[in-house]
Amino acid sequence: MGFDELGRELYTRQIMMKEIGEAGQEKLANASVLVVGCGGLGSPVLYYLTAMGIGHLGLVDGDIISVSNLNRQLLYTTEDIGSLKVVTAKKRLLALNPKLKITVYDSFLDHELASSILPTYDIAVDCLDNFCDRFVLNDACIIADMPYVHAGVGEFSGQLLTITPGKGPCLRCLFPEGGQKKEPGKPTGIIGSTAGVIGALQALEVLKYFLGLPINNDGFVIFNGLSMSLEKTPLSASPYCSCQNRGLNTEDRSL
Repeated sequence: MGFDELGRELYTRQIMMKEIGEAGQEKLANASVLVVGCGGLGSPVLYYLTAMGIGHLGLVDGDIISVSNLNRQLLYTTEDIGSLKVVTAKKRLLALNPKLKITVYDSFLDHELASSILPTYDIAVDCLDNFCDRFVLNDACIIADMPYVHAGVGEFSGQLLTITPGKGPCLRCLFPEGGQKKEPGKPTGIIGSTAGVIGALQALEVLKYFLGLPINNDGFVIFNGLSMSLEKTPLSASPYCSCQNRGLNTEDRSL
């Protein structure tokens, strides 16, 4: 998928950058990204991936839009309450870039869905809101030997790590037995702009991955909105983790 004169005008501020140019913009136009979760993180991620010219986006989310989403999920308005997130997101993104290819999956992530669709994309983005689903994505990406950009947010802070199987740590390196169970609990507070900051950084990581620029795959980047700081916490891969021994089966692990 290339880009025409309209595309050149749309992406002119990117094409003039030495790190991108027309060749780099062509790479983005031919790239495919699976975004898992179309909420607080997914909204800025999807908007910026569309705006930067990614050619094909896959949207995974089985949720509907509610009033409480609107402080941070910027793809939606009060008129969308009760509508499917993936359907509404597709409409908004196509309004920004009508030539964008979008595939929607009106479903919550599970092992079967992840294993069936991941091979059709180049990279995935973790915009999920619980660790149980994050480990489903983590394990599926390890099996598929696919990189993905993990992030999490809460209140004024967030974290980011790009996971590249065999070349850095994954979530199982840090939590070998998995994360929290899917149990009802008190929702975590969140400022919308916190999700915006971390989502924008996730989109930037995707851009750098396709352009062959350095990515953050060796530790957590920690954002603190109260102190306005970004800090790096180095992490090492576990030699016993399946991300370093990708022949191991992770599907039967405890979540």
